[in-house]
Amino acid sequence: MGRLLFLVFVIAILALAMWWISREWSGNADRVADAKKEVHRYLDRTGSELAELAADDAAAVDLLGEAADRLNTARTQLASATTLGQVRVARETARGGFYFIRKAREAMGLDPGPPIPN
Repeated sequence: MGRLLFLVFVIAILALAMWWISREWSGNADRVADAKKEVHRYLDRTGSELAELAADDAAAVDLLGEAADRLNTARTQLASATTLGQVRVARETARGGFYFIRKAREAMGLDPGPPIPN
């Protein structure tokens, strides 16, 4: 009787562990998808800022070039991201693009624009 009770207990623990792991994996996929959507919004904003700005001095051209490089790098990182950590790296790269756009706007004598998202 004791062995049967132990076996039922072990099976219940294994079933609970399998349920929890499957729940975490499916939830993680949802969180990754949500995080990717947020980064896509950042990339869209960066792309539209780059399309609108036309630099006339060398410093602003270099800064916009750096922002464009960050945009392309973030797109590549996001395309291959499968974990939240990888999406966070792409997000930080996109935020770096915002930094260079703000600096380019300042170099052109314009308002730096909206703040960099957190």
